[in-house]
Amino acid sequence: MIATYGPRADLYAAALGDIEAIVVEPALLVHGHLEAIRRRSLGESFYGMLLIEEHRDRTMSALAPAVLEQTKDSDRQRVLLSSVEAGSVLLNGKPGHELLAEPDLSDPLVQLAATEFLALCPAVLVRSLAEYDRISTWTPRTRPYELVLIEPSVPVVERRAGARPGVVIWAPERDSLFVSLHAFALAEIHADVTVVSHDGGVVPGLAVTTYRIGDPRVDDALAGANCVVLTDATDPGAAVAFARQGYGIVAPVSSGAHEFVRDVSVYDPAALRQLYVAVTMSLGQPSSPRELPAMPPRVPARPELPVTAAEAPPATIVVPTFNRRADLERCLQYIAAQTYPNTRAVIVNDAGEAVDDIVARFPFARLVNLEENGGPARAFMAGVRTVTDGFVQVFSDDDVLFPDHLDRLVTAMLRSGAAVAHSNILMRFLEPLDDGSSLTTGYNATIFVGTVTPSEALSTSPVAGHALLWRRSVFEEIGGWLEDSVLADQEIQMRAAQHYAFAYVDQITAEWRIHGTNFSGKTDSGAEQRRIYEELHPVPGRPLIASQREKVLASIAARPAGYVFLPTVSLVRTNPA
Repeated sequence: MIATYGPRADLYAAALGDIEAIVVEPALLVHGHLEAIRRRSLGESFYGMLLIEEHRDRTMSALAPAVLEQTKDSDRQRVLLSSVEAGSVLLNGKPGHELLAEPDLSDPLVQLAATEFLALCPAVLVRSLAEYDRISTWTPRTRPYELVLIEPSVPVVERRAGARPGVVIWAPERDSLFVSLHAFALAEIHADVTVVSHDGGVVPGLAVTTYRIGDPRVDDALAGANCVVLTDATDPGAAVAFARQGYGIVAPVSSGAHEFVRDVSVYDPAALRQLYVAVTMSLGQPSSPRELPAMPPRVPARPELPVTAAEAPPATIVVPTFNRRADLERCLQYIAAQTYPNTRAVIVNDAGEAVDDIVARFPFARLVNLEENGGPARAFMAGVRTVTDGFVQVFSDDDVLFPDHLDRLVTAMLRSGAAVAHSNILMRFLEPLDDGSSLTTGYNATIFVGTVTPSEALSTSPVAGHALLWRRSVFEEIGGWLEDSVLADQEIQMRAAQHYAFAYVDQITAEWRIHGTNFSGKTDSGAEQRRIYEELHPVPGRPLIASQREKVLASIAARPAGYVFLPTVSLVRTNPA
C-alpha cells in the first residue's frame, strides 16, 4: 500500500504500482512521519520517498520575474540576472549567492522532520543518485535505496526538418512565470522557441510563443523541434521520455537526467549562459536512453535469518516490573508479537503487587519474584542469572518492541558472530491526562540512532540500553550491570565496547516512552557520571577523552531539572520545565 501526502505525491503513487511506500512532500512531513511510526510499530518494512525541490532552481525561478520587472532594458536585465549568482545583487536583503547557497530545506523544523522521517524508513526511493545525495544531507547515515524512474506521458509526434532550429521549453506542471528565466536565457538565440506551461500565459517582456499543456498546437511545435529544455530540477523522467524520440535533451544537472540519458546537455538553473550553451550543443546532438532501472521489490530487502526456525537459538527478554500490571501486560503482548521463532521472556517482579496471573497467560514467559525491592539494575541481573544460553536483552515494562526487533538483531549476530548487537530507538514523549490515559506530545529519532567506537564509549554513547542484545556468555566474561548505578546501561556499554565489536542494525526497532520526566531525569546523574569516569573507568594518558568527559559533565549540569531529552518533532506545545 502507498500512503501519499501532497498532490505531487499522488502523481507518483499512481505510477509506483503495488509497493509498500510513503510518498510525502516537505510541507506535509509530519503526516508522513506519523504514518512511518505507525508502520514501524507493526513491524512493517516500507520505502520512504521525500519529494524535495532543488533550492537553486526554486530560488532563481521565484526571483527571475522580480528581477526582470526592475528594468525593460534587456542588457541590464541580463547583467542583473547574472549578478544574482555572483552575489553582487541584494535580493530580499541578502546577497544573491547566499540565497542560492541555502539548503533545500531551509526551515530548521522541516529539516528535523525530514531527518526523523528518513530515520524511520527501512529504505528510501529516489529518482536519481543526484537526489540521493541531497536527501543524504538529512540522514544520520546513508539509507538503503532503490531508484525509481517514472516516465510521464508526453506527446509522440512525427518529426520534420524545419527551416530554422526549434526549441521547446517543457514545463507542464509550472506556470509561465516559472519559466521566464529559461525563456530569457534563450532570448537571443536564432531559433523558434516555444514555451509549454501549465497556464500557457505570456512570459513578461519576451516575444516567445507560449502554449498551455494540452493545446493541440503543442504537437506541431514538438514536430519542428530539435531539442527539448526540461525545467524540472528533480525528476529525470521527462528527459527519458523525450530521449526515446531522439530529441536533443537539455536538463538541470540536479535532475539526474544524465544518469539515464546519453548525450544530455546539463545546466545549472542559476547560470544563464550555461543554459544557452547547453541548447546550442543539443540542437545537433540527439539523445537516447541508457539502460533503465527496474521497478524495486515490493518491500525493501533485508538479511534473512541464516538458520531454520528449529535451529534458532533462544532470545530471552528480561523485564523488571514493579506495580505496573497494565504496562506489563502490554509489554508481554509486544513480546508475543515478535517474529523471531524462539522468543522467551523472564519477568522479574521487584517485590511489587502480584503478577502471576498475567505472566501465566503467556506460555513463553516465566516469572521470578523478588522479596525486596532493589531497583531496575538489580532486577535485571536477577533475571539474567536464570538464563543459561542464547541471547539476552533487558527491557522496561512500559516501553515498546516492534515485531521485527529480535529477528533483525539475532540475524545480525548470527551472520556476524558478534557478541553484542543493537538497533536504533524512537523516543515518544507522553503527558498524563486526568482520565489516566496519556497524550503523545512529540518524538525524537535523532539521539539514539548511532553506534559507538571503543574510544567514544569512554565518554558517551548514542546507543540506548534497551536497543542492545547480548550473547549470554558476555556477562561471565565482563560482568553484568552495576546494581547500584542509575547509569548502569551506559557503564556496561563502556566495558563491552572495549572487548567486542557491536553488530549495528541501522533501523528503528523499539520505542522508549518518556512520561513527562524519565528515570535519569529524576536522579543526580551528574554525580554518578563523574563516579563512572573518575573511579570506575579513569583514562590516564588520554587528555582528549578527559576533555570530552568534562564537556559531557557540563552538559548534564546545564540540563533543566528533571528533564533530560526534548522532542525534535512536537505535536503539542508544552513547557518541559
